[in-house]
Amino acid sequence: MRRQILSGVKMISGDEARAILGRPDACPSWCSLPKEGCLLRVRIAGSWRYPVFQFDLTNRRIDPGFVQILAAARAAEWSDLRLLNWLMRPHFDFDGVPAEALQDPDGAVLAAFLREIEPECHG
Repeated sequence: MRRQILSGVKMISGDEARAILGRPDACPSWCSLPKEGCLLRVRIAGSWRYPVFQFDLTNRRIDPGFVQILAAARAAEWSDLRLLNWLMRPHFDFDGVPAEALQDPDGAVLAAFLREIEPECHG
């Protein structure tokens, strides 16, 4: 299942991610991002890989909407793989997968994700 989830995700290396964000190798702020859970990353064949969709390539930063989604996923105790799976599965709110809609400024992906993690109330 892990292989199936990862197969459709465009990934980049840590060096490429640092280049997008304009952070040199020794930059303390780069080193703290993954450790603080500010980036989604997956270990593949012994090295960390980063899904491209989480980056705002135009502004050379982490997509602000994605930052909120990642924080909500962490608060809901979702694993990185589970979040990645949700982002890469077709969703009825979008004409494709949520990851492709992250750049839309309307916050629809965040709203859909917050609905997804909302505890079920049976009553």
